[in-house]
Amino acid sequence: MKKLFDFNNDGKVDKEDFKHLMLRYEIILLGGMALIILPILNSMGVIKVDSDTFWVLAGIVISAEAILEIINERRKQND
Repeated sequence: MKKLFDFNNDGKVDKEDFKHLMLRYEIILLGGMALIILPILNSMGVIKVDSDTFWVLAGIVISAEAILEIINERRKQND
């Protein structure tokens, strides 16, 4: 079970595993795609979602991208 949650394969489950899973460009891409698809479906009447939900999703995606860029910049400075 421990190996299942060891996403960065370092032998232990810790906050780095969560960071490795959540702060990936693929996750940001999925959030961006959701910001394209969900409003289209909402405007077509297929789903009914309050516009504030889209702003929350946008904030999450932008924040995740910013954190990822900060991490990458710090790695470059440390190398």
